[in-house]
Amino acid sequence: MNAGIISRNVGIALICEAAFMLLSAACSAFYNFDTAFSPLLLSGIVTLMAGLFPIVFVRRSIDISFREGLAILLLAWLCCCLFGMMPYLLWGGEFNLVNAWFESTSGITTTGATILADIESLPRGLLLWRSSTHYIGGLGVVVFMMMILPSYGTVRFRMSRMDMADVSRGNYRYVSGEYVRVLVIVYLGITIAALASLLLAGMPLFDAVNHTFSVTATGGFSTRNASIAAYDSPVIECVLMFFMIVATLHFGLIYASFASRSPKVLRNPVTKFYLGTILVLGAGVAASLLISGVESDTLQAVRKSFFEVVSTISTTGFAIVDTNPWPPLAVLLMLYAAIQCGCAGSTTSGLRSDRVLIVSHNIRAQLIRMAHPNSVVQVKTGDVTVDSELVSSVSIFVLVYGIVVFLFACLYACFGFSLLESVSCSVSMMSNVGPAFGRMGSVGSFADVPAFVKTVMGLQMIIGRLGFYSVLILFSSFGRKFK
Repeated sequence: MNAGIISRNVGIALICEAAFMLLSAACSAFYNFDTAFSPLLLSGIVTLMAGLFPIVFVRRSIDISFREGLAILLLAWLCCCLFGMMPYLLWGGEFNLVNAWFESTSGITTTGATILADIESLPRGLLLWRSSTHYIGGLGVVVFMMMILPSYGTVRFRMSRMDMADVSRGNYRYVSGEYVRVLVIVYLGITIAALASLLLAGMPLFDAVNHTFSVTATGGFSTRNASIAAYDSPVIECVLMFFMIVATLHFGLIYASFASRSPKVLRNPVTKFYLGTILVLGAGVAASLLISGVESDTLQAVRKSFFEVVSTISTTGFAIVDTNPWPPLAVLLMLYAAIQCGCAGSTTSGLRSDRVLIVSHNIRAQLIRMAHPNSVVQVKTGDVTVDSELVSSVSIFVLVYGIVVFLFACLYACFGFSLLESVSCSVSMMSNVGPAFGRMGSVGSFADVPAFVKTVMGLQMIIGRLGFYSVLILFSSFGRKFK
């Protein structure tokens, strides 16, 4: 692999990160040069220099192999997480080396888990930096590789195919270069609409900007200790629920819907399946809360259940209630939401609804073949026939996802986590949801987690955000090279 090409493109990512550090420093200056100004300014300058160095001294090249593309993707994320630690470390407080790694990685991967017990004690500049890390990572995982790879090469096609499902691709027609523009337009459009809506709903400007960054990237960092519960506003909750759902729909379909002035995104079978899942899970959790006696008011049960389900399935992680007292059925339904998550081509992680839908149709097809051995049954979602190669790839992905979640859960159990904490933390880190259950629940934090476990959790967040296919392919390529 060409180290120069890799370092040059990683430098682009660092320059983007430095821009947000300097923006956060400007915020600190606006708020009377709070204590985060110097750490953010120094971090921004160092990150900018680190990003510019390879761009100045390495010649640009469009000849990038698929393996180099994967290396760029992985190293860009690692470097952004590592450089993103600097503002926390220089500011001090609760941020030792491991805590800074955890908070930075949680932000860049849009996980939203935190080690902070008192978020409101942070200066405004550092709060904006936390939310900015979400915004950097949210669009980056979908767009970054497609922006830096050759416009018409097979590398870009192969990278984009790993993230976009054929089930949705039939509803729009864009070449790869145009698709990048589409993603950016939709991302910015959601940002502007969410910010305006939160301001109209009565959220203060600074809080609205931070929560807009979080909800657009489906991150979850809040400026309040109690998260969204601090506002106690059904209007704000409804606005956030709407944009959490929108941010997890396929961006290409959203753009096509506006461009054609027709609800293509709502007609898509994956979207219908995703929205149907939210309705079923929300109703199931509400019913469980009422039957178990945790909630006696039907309206409050519906309000809390649907917000938490949408927050979890979108991998955002905002909270309006402590979910630890919830009954086992509600907890199981929430865990399923954290596993399935949103749609491909969005800022969400997890298995994604596209894969779950394909697996469910494949199971149905297999049952029909068993009952009628001579029949020819194709796996179809809507009017789209899913080719056998994609069905096989999806099935393997689901299997590997389960194995990886199990292995990390076993590791966490070795450090004294309960069964529920081990499984929910592993699922949460793998799907980049943020909150888990137990000590790390919706109103808790990861402050008391052992340092080694927090380090491992950071790595699991990166694997979940990038997709372990990318990581496995890259390391298997290295393995073949050194045999």
